[in-house]
Amino acid sequence: MNYNFKIDEVIKYFYEISKIPRKSGNEEKISEYIQKFAKDRNLKYVKDDYNNVIIFKDAQNSNCTESIILQSHLDMVCEKEITSKHNFEKDGLDIYIDGDYLKARGTTLGADNGIGVAIILAILDSKEITHPPIEAIFTVAEETTMLGAQKINTSMLKGNKMICLDNMNEKELWTGCASAKIIEYEANCQETNIKEGYKLITIGLDGFKGGHSGKDINKPRGNPIIEMGMILKELQKNNEIYIKNLYSRGKVNVIPRECYCDLYIEEDKLNNVKETLTKYKEELSKRITDTEDLHISINELDYTVKDKTCANLTTTQNIIKIINTFPNGVYYTDQYNNPLVSLNVGVIEIKPKKIYIGFSIRSNRKEIENKLLQELKTNIEDQFKMDRSEKELSGYEHLKPSEFINKCVDIYKEQFNTEPRVIDMHICLEAGFFAQKIPELDFIAIAPDILDAHSPNERCSISSLERVYNYIILILKKL
Repeated sequence: MNYNFKIDEVIKYFYEISKIPRKSGNEEKISEYIQKFAKDRNLKYVKDDYNNVIIFKDAQNSNCTESIILQSHLDMVCEKEITSKHNFEKDGLDIYIDGDYLKARGTTLGADNGIGVAIILAILDSKEITHPPIEAIFTVAEETTMLGAQKINTSMLKGNKMICLDNMNEKELWTGCASAKIIEYEANCQETNIKEGYKLITIGLDGFKGGHSGKDINKPRGNPIIEMGMILKELQKNNEIYIKNLYSRGKVNVIPRECYCDLYIEEDKLNNVKETLTKYKEELSKRITDTEDLHISINELDYTVKDKTCANLTTTQNIIKIINTFPNGVYYTDQYNNPLVSLNVGVIEIKPKKIYIGFSIRSNRKEIENKLLQELKTNIEDQFKMDRSEKELSGYEHLKPSEFINKCVDIYKEQFNTEPRVIDMHICLEAGFFAQKIPELDFIAIAPDILDAHSPNERCSISSLERVYNYIILILKKL
Protein backbone atom coordinates (compact mmCIF):
# COMPACT_ATOMS: atom_id res chain seq x y z
CA MET A 1 0.00 0.00 0.00
CA ASN A 2 1.45 3.35 -1.04
CA TYR A 3 -0.38 5.49 1.49
CA ASN A 4 -1.18 4.73 5.08
CA PHE A 5 -3.37 7.47 6.47
CA LYS A 6 -5.12 6.03 9.52
CA ILE A 7 -8.89 6.06 9.63
CA ASP A 8 -9.28 7.13 13.24
CA GLU A 9 -10.64 10.50 12.11
CA VAL A 10 -13.11 8.88 9.70
CA ILE A 11 -14.48 6.60 12.42
CA LYS A 12 -14.58 9.53 14.87
CA TYR A 13 -16.76 11.53 12.50
CA PHE A 14 -18.94 8.53 11.75
CA TYR A 15 -19.62 8.08 15.47
CA GLU A 16 -20.43 11.79 15.78
CA ILE A 17 -22.92 11.93 12.93
CA SER A 18 -24.47 8.64 14.11
CA LYS A 19 -25.55 10.42 17.30
CA ILE A 20 -27.77 12.68 15.16
CA PRO A 21 -31.12 11.36 13.85
CA ARG A 22 -31.01 11.67 10.06
CA LYS A 23 -33.99 9.88 8.64
CA SER A 24 -34.87 11.04 5.13
CA GLY A 25 -36.87 14.25 5.49
CA ASN A 26 -35.46 14.86 8.98
CA GLU A 27 -32.02 16.24 8.08
CA GLU A 28 -32.17 19.65 9.74
CA LYS A 29 -29.92 18.71 12.69
CA ILE A 30 -27.32 16.84 10.64
CA SER A 31 -27.28 19.80 8.24
CA GLU A 32 -26.65 22.11 11.20
CA TYR A 33 -23.78 19.85 12.28
CA ILE A 34 -22.18 20.10 8.81
CA GLN A 35 -22.56 23.88 8.84
CA LYS A 36 -20.96 24.16 12.28
CA PHE A 37 -18.12 21.94 11.08
CA ALA A 38 -17.42 24.45 8.29
CA LYS A 39 -17.75 27.49 10.57
CA ASP A 40 -15.36 26.04 13.15
CA ARG A 41 -12.70 25.61 10.44
CA ASN A 42 -13.32 28.92 8.65
CA LEU A 43 -14.37 27.09 5.51
CA LYS A 44 -16.72 28.83 3.11
CA TYR A 45 -20.08 27.09 2.82
CA VAL A 46 -23.60 27.55 1.49
CA LYS A 47 -26.81 26.01 2.81
CA ASP A 48 -30.10 26.09 0.93
CA ASP A 49 -33.75 25.91 1.98
CA TYR A 50 -33.74 22.09 1.66
CA ASN A 51 -30.81 21.63 4.11
CA ASN A 52 -28.30 20.75 1.39
CA VAL A 53 -24.82 22.03 2.24
CA ILE A 54 -21.80 22.73 0.02
CA ILE A 55 -18.39 23.32 1.66
CA PHE A 56 -15.43 24.82 -0.19
CA LYS A 57 -11.77 24.23 0.71
CA ASP A 58 -8.76 25.70 -1.09
CA ALA A 59 -6.05 23.50 -2.57
CA GLN A 60 -3.54 22.10 -0.08
CA ASN A 61 0.07 21.39 -1.18
CA SER A 62 -1.18 20.89 -4.74
CA ASN A 63 -0.44 22.60 -8.04
CA CYS A 64 -3.77 21.46 -9.46
CA THR A 65 -6.15 24.41 -9.85
CA GLU A 66 -9.11 22.43 -11.16
CA SER A 67 -11.68 21.76 -8.42
CA ILE A 68 -12.72 18.24 -7.48
CA ILE A 69 -16.24 17.56 -6.22
CA LEU A 70 -16.70 15.15 -3.32
CA GLN A 71 -20.32 14.12 -2.75
CA SER A 72 -22.38 12.17 -0.21
CA HIS A 73 -25.94 12.24 1.09
CA LEU A 74 -26.79 13.01 4.71
CA ASP A 75 -29.89 10.84 5.17
CA MET A 76 -30.17 7.12 5.81
CA VAL A 77 -32.64 4.27 5.46
CA CYS A 78 -34.22 3.63 8.87
CA GLU A 79 -35.01 -0.05 9.41
CA LYS A 80 -34.97 -1.90 12.72
CA GLU A 81 -35.48 -5.34 14.19
CA ILE A 82 -39.02 -6.22 15.24
CA THR A 83 -38.08 -6.13 18.93
CA SER A 84 -36.20 -2.83 18.74
CA LYS A 85 -37.65 0.20 20.54
CA HIS A 86 -35.38 2.60 18.70
CA ASN A 87 -37.02 5.88 17.66
CA PHE A 88 -35.37 7.19 14.49
CA GLU A 89 -36.97 10.61 14.99
CA LYS A 90 -35.00 11.34 18.15
CA ASP A 91 -32.54 8.53 19.03
CA GLY A 92 -28.94 8.30 17.92
CA LEU A 93 -27.61 4.98 16.65
CA ASP A 94 -25.90 2.52 18.99
CA ILE A 95 -22.69 1.93 17.03
CA TYR A 96 -20.17 -0.72 18.01
CA ILE A 97 -17.22 -2.62 16.56
CA ASP A 98 -17.44 -6.37 16.03
CA GLY A 99 -14.14 -7.72 14.73
CA ASP A 100 -13.55 -6.04 11.36
CA TYR A 101 -17.02 -4.53 11.18
CA LEU A 102 -18.81 -1.40 12.26
CA LYS A 103 -22.38 -2.32 13.25
CA ALA A 104 -25.44 -0.81 14.94
CA ARG A 105 -27.48 -2.61 17.59
CA GLY A 106 -30.97 -3.45 16.33
CA THR A 107 -31.01 -0.95 13.45
CA THR A 108 -29.53 -0.06 10.11
CA LEU A 109 -25.98 1.26 10.47
CA GLY A 110 -26.36 4.24 8.16
CA ALA A 111 -22.98 3.54 6.55
CA ASP A 112 -25.02 4.20 3.43
CA ASN A 113 -24.08 7.04 3.21
CA GLY A 114 -22.71 8.13 6.58
CA ILE A 115 -19.33 6.55 5.88
CA GLY A 116 -19.06 8.73 2.79
CA VAL A 117 -19.94 11.81 4.84
CA ALA A 118 -17.30 10.87 7.43
CA ILE A 119 -14.61 10.36 4.78
CA ILE A 120 -15.28 13.81 3.31
CA LEU A 121 -15.24 15.46 6.74
CA ALA A 122 -11.91 13.79 7.59
CA ILE A 123 -10.40 15.06 4.33
CA LEU A 124 -11.75 18.58 4.86
CA ASP A 125 -10.39 18.61 8.41
CA SER A 126 -6.92 17.34 7.56
CA LYS A 127 -3.93 19.65 7.24
CA GLU A 128 -1.74 16.83 5.90
CA ILE A 129 -3.67 15.49 2.90
CA THR A 130 -2.57 16.89 -0.47
CA HIS A 131 -5.52 17.86 -2.63
CA PRO A 132 -6.76 20.30 -5.29
CA PRO A 133 -9.57 22.76 -4.48
CA ILE A 134 -12.47 20.79 -2.99
CA GLU A 135 -16.18 21.39 -3.43
CA ALA A 136 -17.93 19.05 -0.98
CA ILE A 137 -21.63 18.45 -1.55
CA PHE A 138 -23.90 17.03 1.17
CA THR A 139 -27.43 16.33 -0.05
CA VAL A 140 -30.71 15.33 1.63
CA ALA A 141 -33.56 12.88 0.94
CA GLU A 142 -31.49 10.64 -1.33
CA GLU A 143 -33.12 7.48 0.01
CA THR A 144 -36.67 8.64 -0.77
CA THR A 145 -37.17 11.33 -3.43
CA MET A 146 -33.65 12.62 -4.13
CA LEU A 147 -35.18 16.04 -3.54
CA GLY A 148 -31.83 17.42 -2.41
CA ALA A 149 -30.06 16.56 -5.66
CA GLN A 150 -33.06 17.74 -7.66
CA LYS A 151 -33.25 21.15 -5.97
CA ILE A 152 -29.62 21.99 -5.15
CA ASN A 153 -28.13 24.99 -6.91
CA THR A 154 -24.74 24.05 -8.37
CA SER A 155 -24.12 27.28 -10.30
CA MET A 156 -21.33 28.30 -7.88
CA LEU A 157 -19.35 25.12 -8.56
CA LYS A 158 -16.25 25.32 -10.73
CA GLY A 159 -15.44 21.63 -11.03
CA ASN A 160 -17.08 18.94 -13.14
CA LYS A 161 -15.19 15.88 -11.89
CA MET A 162 -17.13 14.20 -9.07
CA ILE A 163 -16.06 11.48 -6.66
CA CYS A 164 -19.26 10.18 -5.11
CA LEU A 165 -18.83 8.18 -1.90
CA ASP A 166 -22.15 6.35 -2.33
CA ASN A 167 -20.89 2.90 -3.32
CA MET A 168 -20.82 -0.38 -1.36
CA ASN A 169 -18.07 -2.48 -2.91
CA GLU A 170 -14.33 -1.86 -2.65
CA LYS A 171 -13.63 -3.94 -5.75
CA GLU A 172 -16.00 -1.93 -7.96
CA LEU A 173 -15.82 1.56 -9.45
CA TRP A 174 -19.30 2.69 -10.43
CA THR A 175 -19.37 4.97 -13.46
CA GLY A 176 -23.07 4.76 -14.22
CA CYS A 177 -26.27 4.11 -12.32
CA ALA A 178 -29.82 2.94 -12.86
CA SER A 179 -32.89 5.08 -13.08
CA ALA A 180 -35.69 4.25 -10.66
CA LYS A 181 -39.44 4.48 -10.83
CA ILE A 182 -41.44 4.52 -7.61
CA ILE A 183 -44.93 3.28 -8.48
CA GLU A 184 -47.94 3.11 -6.17
CA TYR A 185 -51.30 1.44 -6.77
CA GLU A 186 -54.32 2.38 -4.68
CA ALA A 187 -57.95 1.29 -4.79
CA ASN A 188 -61.04 1.05 -2.64
CA CYS A 189 -61.49 -2.31 -0.97
CA GLN A 190 -64.94 -3.77 -1.62
CA GLU A 191 -66.16 -5.14 1.70
CA THR A 192 -68.50 -7.75 3.08
CA ASN A 193 -69.48 -9.02 6.53
CA ILE A 194 -68.15 -12.49 7.17
CA LYS A 195 -70.65 -15.33 7.45
CA GLU A 196 -71.07 -17.60 10.46
CA GLY A 197 -68.78 -20.61 10.67
CA TYR A 198 -65.61 -18.72 9.69
CA LYS A 199 -62.54 -18.28 11.88
CA LEU A 200 -60.13 -15.35 11.84
CA ILE A 201 -56.47 -16.39 11.67
CA THR A 202 -53.15 -14.64 11.13
CA ILE A 203 -50.47 -16.05 8.86
CA GLY A 204 -47.03 -14.58 9.44
CA LEU A 205 -43.89 -14.73 7.32
CA ASP A 206 -40.71 -13.40 8.89
CA GLY A 207 -36.99 -14.08 9.15
CA PHE A 208 -36.34 -13.00 5.57
CA LYS A 209 -33.04 -11.18 5.15
CA GLY A 210 -34.36 -8.17 3.22
CA GLY A 211 -31.81 -5.73 1.88
CA HIS A 212 -31.15 -3.16 -0.81
CA SER A 213 -33.57 -3.47 -3.72
CA GLY A 214 -30.83 -2.71 -6.24
CA LYS A 215 -27.66 -4.23 -4.82
CA ASP A 216 -29.30 -7.35 -3.32
CA ILE A 217 -32.14 -7.96 -5.77
CA ASN A 218 -30.34 -10.89 -7.45
CA LYS A 219 -29.61 -12.74 -4.21
CA PRO A 220 -31.75 -15.75 -3.13
CA ARG A 221 -33.37 -13.88 -0.24
CA GLY A 222 -37.00 -14.05 -1.33
CA ASN A 223 -39.75 -11.49 -0.87
CA PRO A 224 -42.31 -12.27 1.86
CA ILE A 225 -45.04 -10.26 0.09
CA ILE A 226 -44.69 -12.40 -3.01
CA GLU A 227 -44.45 -15.57 -0.91
CA MET A 228 -47.61 -14.59 0.98
CA GLY A 229 -49.37 -14.18 -2.36
CA MET A 230 -48.28 -17.67 -3.36
CA ILE A 231 -49.47 -19.11 -0.04
CA LEU A 232 -52.89 -17.47 -0.40
CA LYS A 233 -53.13 -18.72 -3.98
CA GLU A 234 -52.51 -22.24 -2.73
CA LEU A 235 -55.02 -21.89 0.11
CA GLN A 236 -57.82 -20.63 -2.11
CA LYS A 237 -57.63 -23.73 -4.33
CA ASN A 238 -59.58 -25.79 -1.80
CA ASN A 239 -60.92 -23.12 0.56
CA GLU A 240 -63.10 -20.03 0.44
CA ILE A 241 -60.97 -17.35 2.09
CA TYR A 242 -61.53 -13.66 2.79
CA ILE A 243 -58.70 -11.19 3.45
CA LYS A 244 -59.25 -8.84 6.37
CA ASN A 245 -55.77 -7.32 6.60
CA LEU A 246 -52.59 -7.90 4.61
CA TYR A 247 -49.56 -5.83 5.47
CA SER A 248 -45.83 -5.37 5.08
CA ARG A 249 -45.06 -1.76 5.97
CA GLY A 250 -41.51 -1.27 4.77
CA LYS A 251 -40.20 0.97 1.99
CA VAL A 252 -40.49 0.58 -1.76
CA ASN A 253 -36.70 0.61 -2.21
CA VAL A 254 -36.11 -2.03 0.48
CA ILE A 255 -36.61 -5.77 0.05
CA PRO A 256 -39.12 -6.56 2.83
CA ARG A 257 -38.34 -8.89 5.70
CA GLU A 258 -41.82 -9.86 6.89
CA CYS A 259 -45.46 -9.96 5.80
CA TYR A 260 -48.66 -10.77 7.72
CA CYS A 261 -52.18 -11.61 6.66
CA ASP A 262 -55.35 -11.73 8.74
CA LEU A 263 -57.95 -13.81 6.92
CA TYR A 264 -61.20 -15.61 7.48
CA ILE A 265 -61.44 -19.29 6.66
CA GLU A 266 -64.05 -21.94 7.36
CA GLU A 267 -63.46 -23.25 10.85
CA ASP A 268 -63.37 -26.91 9.85
CA LYS A 269 -60.61 -26.21 7.29
CA LEU A 270 -58.05 -24.99 9.82
CA ASN A 271 -56.09 -28.25 9.89
CA ASN A 272 -55.84 -28.16 6.09
CA VAL A 273 -54.31 -24.69 6.34
CA LYS A 274 -51.70 -25.89 8.84
CA GLU A 275 -50.78 -28.82 6.60
CA THR A 276 -50.45 -26.50 3.60
CA LEU A 277 -48.14 -24.13 5.51
CA THR A 278 -45.94 -26.98 6.74
CA LYS A 279 -45.42 -28.25 3.20
CA TYR A 280 -44.87 -24.74 1.90
CA LYS A 281 -42.14 -24.01 4.44
CA GLU A 282 -40.25 -27.16 3.42
CA GLU A 283 -40.35 -26.05 -0.21
CA LEU A 284 -39.52 -22.44 0.67
CA SER A 285 -36.41 -23.40 2.61
CA LYS A 286 -35.01 -25.02 -0.52
CA ARG A 287 -35.50 -21.85 -2.61
CA ILE A 288 -34.58 -19.17 -0.05
CA THR A 289 -31.00 -19.95 0.92
CA ASP A 290 -29.71 -16.47 1.86
CA THR A 291 -31.82 -15.96 4.97
CA GLU A 292 -31.82 -15.30 8.69
CA ASP A 293 -34.27 -17.60 10.50
CA LEU A 294 -37.15 -18.18 8.11
CA HIS A 295 -40.41 -18.62 9.97
CA ILE A 296 -44.02 -19.26 8.96
CA SER A 297 -46.61 -18.97 11.72
CA ILE A 298 -50.35 -19.35 12.09
CA ASN A 299 -52.35 -17.95 14.98
CA GLU A 300 -56.04 -18.14 15.74
CA LEU A 301 -57.46 -14.77 16.72
CA ASP A 302 -59.97 -14.07 19.48
CA TYR A 303 -63.60 -14.80 18.72
CA THR A 304 -64.51 -11.52 20.39
CA VAL A 305 -63.33 -9.43 17.42
CA LYS A 306 -66.37 -7.24 16.87
CA ASP A 307 -65.51 -5.92 13.43
CA LYS A 308 -66.53 -8.70 11.04
CA THR A 309 -65.80 -6.74 7.86
CA CYS A 310 -63.30 -8.00 5.30
CA ALA A 311 -62.60 -7.85 1.58
CA ASN A 312 -65.35 -9.60 -0.34
CA LEU A 313 -64.63 -12.78 -2.25
CA THR A 314 -64.03 -11.10 -5.63
CA THR A 315 -61.70 -8.49 -4.14
CA THR A 316 -59.80 -11.16 -2.20
CA GLN A 317 -59.34 -13.19 -5.38
CA ASN A 318 -58.20 -10.10 -7.30
CA ILE A 319 -55.68 -9.14 -4.61
CA ILE A 320 -54.17 -12.63 -4.69
CA LYS A 321 -54.06 -12.56 -8.49
CA ILE A 322 -52.35 -9.14 -8.54
CA ILE A 323 -49.62 -10.17 -6.08
CA ASN A 324 -48.93 -13.30 -8.11
CA THR A 325 -48.78 -11.26 -11.32
CA PHE A 326 -45.85 -9.04 -10.28
CA PRO A 327 -42.59 -10.12 -11.99
CA ASN A 328 -40.74 -9.47 -8.74
CA GLY A 329 -36.94 -9.65 -8.72
CA VAL A 330 -34.50 -9.50 -11.61
CA TYR A 331 -36.27 -8.99 -14.94
CA TYR A 332 -33.29 -8.65 -17.30
CA THR A 333 -29.52 -9.19 -16.97
CA ASP A 334 -26.35 -8.53 -18.95
CA GLN A 335 -24.03 -11.25 -20.26
CA TYR A 336 -22.38 -11.48 -16.83
CA ASN A 337 -25.73 -12.03 -15.10
CA ASN A 338 -25.67 -8.55 -13.51
CA PRO A 339 -29.19 -7.14 -13.13
CA LEU A 340 -30.10 -4.40 -15.58
CA VAL A 341 -33.87 -4.19 -15.00
CA SER A 342 -35.63 -5.30 -11.82
CA LEU A 343 -38.80 -4.86 -9.81
CA ASN A 344 -39.19 -4.90 -6.02
CA VAL A 345 -42.58 -5.06 -4.31
CA GLY A 346 -41.69 -3.33 -1.05
CA VAL A 347 -44.94 -2.30 0.64
CA ILE A 348 -48.47 -3.68 0.80
CA GLU A 349 -51.39 -2.69 2.98
CA ILE A 350 -54.83 -4.19 2.51
CA LYS A 351 -57.50 -3.38 5.04
CA PRO A 352 -61.20 -2.55 5.00
CA LYS A 353 -61.78 0.37 2.62
CA LYS A 354 -58.18 0.52 1.28
CA ILE A 355 -55.79 -1.35 -0.99
CA TYR A 356 -52.24 -0.01 -1.34
CA ILE A 357 -49.23 -1.57 -3.11
CA GLY A 358 -45.89 0.22 -3.51
CA PHE A 359 -42.98 -1.01 -5.59
CA SER A 360 -39.88 0.23 -7.38
CA ILE A 361 -38.44 -0.50 -10.80
CA ARG A 362 -34.73 -0.01 -11.41
CA SER A 363 -33.39 0.16 -14.94
CA ASN A 364 -30.12 0.48 -16.81
CA ARG A 365 -31.89 -0.30 -20.09
CA LYS A 366 -34.82 1.90 -21.06
CA GLU A 367 -36.19 -0.31 -23.82
CA ILE A 368 -36.44 -3.33 -21.48
CA GLU A 369 -37.98 -1.16 -18.76
CA ASN A 370 -40.69 -0.10 -21.24
CA LYS A 371 -41.42 -3.77 -21.94
CA LEU A 372 -41.83 -4.40 -18.19
CA LEU A 373 -44.14 -1.40 -17.80
CA GLN A 374 -46.29 -2.65 -20.68
CA GLU A 375 -46.48 -6.07 -19.02
CA LEU A 376 -47.71 -4.46 -15.81
CA LYS A 377 -50.27 -2.41 -17.72
CA THR A 378 -51.60 -5.45 -19.58
CA ASN A 379 -51.72 -7.79 -16.59
CA ILE A 380 -52.73 -5.42 -13.80
CA GLU A 381 -53.87 -1.96 -14.85
CA ASP A 382 -56.07 -3.10 -17.74
CA GLN A 383 -57.77 -5.76 -15.60
CA PHE A 384 -58.20 -4.11 -12.21
CA LYS A 385 -59.47 -0.65 -11.34
CA MET A 386 -56.54 0.82 -9.42
CA ASP A 387 -55.24 4.38 -9.28
CA ARG A 388 -51.57 4.67 -10.17
CA SER A 389 -49.02 7.32 -9.21
CA GLU A 390 -45.39 7.44 -10.30
CA LYS A 391 -42.16 9.23 -9.41
CA GLU A 392 -38.98 8.87 -11.42
CA LEU A 393 -35.34 9.23 -10.41
CA SER A 394 -32.89 9.81 -13.25
CA GLY A 395 -30.11 7.42 -14.15
CA TYR A 396 -26.65 8.28 -15.46
CA GLU A 397 -24.38 6.89 -18.16
CA HIS A 398 -20.98 8.09 -19.36
CA LEU A 399 -21.41 8.95 -23.01
CA LYS A 400 -17.75 9.34 -23.94
CA PRO A 401 -14.31 8.11 -22.79
CA SER A 402 -13.07 9.74 -19.61
CA GLU A 403 -9.45 10.54 -18.77
CA PHE A 404 -10.55 11.08 -15.17
CA ILE A 405 -11.98 7.55 -14.87
CA ASN A 406 -8.93 6.10 -16.61
CA LYS A 407 -6.72 7.84 -14.06
CA CYS A 408 -8.83 6.48 -11.17
CA VAL A 409 -8.48 2.98 -12.64
CA ASP A 410 -4.70 3.34 -13.02
CA ILE A 411 -4.33 4.58 -9.44
CA TYR A 412 -6.51 1.70 -8.22
CA LYS A 413 -4.19 -0.80 -9.94
CA GLU A 414 -1.19 0.97 -8.42
CA GLN A 415 -2.75 0.99 -4.94
CA PHE A 416 -4.26 -2.52 -4.89
CA ASN A 417 -2.15 -4.35 -7.50
CA THR A 418 -5.30 -5.63 -9.19
CA GLU A 419 -7.93 -4.52 -11.72
CA PRO A 420 -11.18 -3.01 -10.43
CA ARG A 421 -14.55 -3.84 -11.92
CA VAL A 422 -15.75 -0.70 -13.73
CA ILE A 423 -19.51 -1.04 -14.05
CA ASP A 424 -22.84 0.69 -14.44
CA MET A 425 -24.41 -0.22 -11.11
CA HIS A 426 -28.01 -1.32 -10.69
CA ILE A 427 -28.54 1.33 -8.05
CA CYS A 428 -30.06 4.76 -8.45
CA LEU A 429 -27.55 7.43 -7.45
CA GLU A 430 -27.84 11.21 -7.52
CA ALA A 431 -25.55 11.41 -10.55
CA GLY A 432 -28.55 11.52 -12.88
CA PHE A 433 -29.69 14.83 -11.40
CA PHE A 434 -26.18 16.28 -11.10
CA ALA A 435 -25.59 15.49 -14.79
CA GLN A 436 -28.53 17.77 -15.61
CA LYS A 437 -26.93 20.63 -13.65
CA ILE A 438 -23.17 20.28 -14.14
CA PRO A 439 -22.02 20.51 -17.78
CA GLU A 440 -20.02 17.48 -18.95
CA LEU A 441 -20.13 15.85 -15.52
CA ASP A 442 -17.36 13.28 -15.06
CA PHE A 443 -18.61 10.92 -12.35
CA ILE A 444 -17.26 7.97 -10.41
CA ALA A 445 -18.56 6.34 -7.19
CA ILE A 446 -16.05 4.82 -4.75
CA ALA A 447 -16.59 3.32 -1.27
CA PRO A 448 -15.55 0.53 1.10
CA ASP A 449 -17.39 -2.76 1.51
CA ILE A 450 -20.82 -2.18 3.04
CA LEU A 451 -22.85 -5.35 3.47
CA ASP A 452 -26.63 -5.78 3.80
CA ALA A 453 -27.39 -2.07 3.47
CA HIS A 454 -31.01 -1.05 4.13
CA SER A 455 -31.38 -3.78 6.76
CA PRO A 456 -30.53 -4.13 10.49
CA ASN A 457 -27.71 -6.46 9.41
CA GLU A 458 -25.91 -3.58 7.70
CA ARG A 459 -22.19 -3.48 8.46
CA CYS A 460 -19.06 -1.80 7.11
CA SER A 461 -15.64 -3.42 6.89
CA ILE A 462 -13.06 -1.36 8.79
CA SER A 463 -10.08 -2.79 6.90
CA SER A 464 -11.81 -2.03 3.60
CA LEU A 465 -12.58 1.49 4.83
CA GLU A 466 -8.89 2.10 5.52
CA ARG A 467 -7.85 0.85 2.07
CA VAL A 468 -10.46 2.93 0.26
CA TYR A 469 -9.74 6.05 2.32
CA ASN A 470 -6.08 5.85 1.32
CA TYR A 471 -7.06 5.19 -2.30
CA ILE A 472 -9.15 8.35 -2.40
CA ILE A 473 -6.34 10.35 -0.78
CA LEU A 474 -3.96 9.08 -3.47
CA ILE A 475 -6.38 10.13 -6.22
CA LEU A 476 -6.54 13.63 -4.73
CA LYS A 477 -2.75 13.82 -4.63
CA LYS A 478 -2.33 12.74 -8.26
CA LEU A 479 -4.99 14.96 -9.82
